[in-house]
Amino acid sequence: MQEKIDECYCKESVKEAVECITEFVRSAEGKCLPKLVLLTQENCVPCAEEKDLNKKFIEEGIIKVFDINSPEGKAIIAKNKVEAVPSLLLLDCEDKIILPSD
Repeated sequence: MQEKIDECYCKESVKEAVECITEFVRSAEGKCLPKLVLLTQENCVPCAEEKDLNKKFIEEGIIKVFDINSPEGKAIIAKNKVEAVPSLLLLDCEDKIILPSD
């Protein structure tokens, strides 16, 4: 799993990386499935732009959108110390960020 994630993180553009990760999430199997989460906030222009940019994946259910003031958003922020919105995060089944290997 980590090898595929590293491959996605190494893509030349953010768009290619997101597409690679969404395909990985779509095809993932096992007990601890990864998920993509977009943290947003009301009245946030960059958040609206990010939602529009990823509209296809959001509509398909590949990317879940949570407001930072929702219970889910607050829990993800607390667990991962997220400091900015919008934030598109690849999370494991315990809502911890999956980072590339060192």
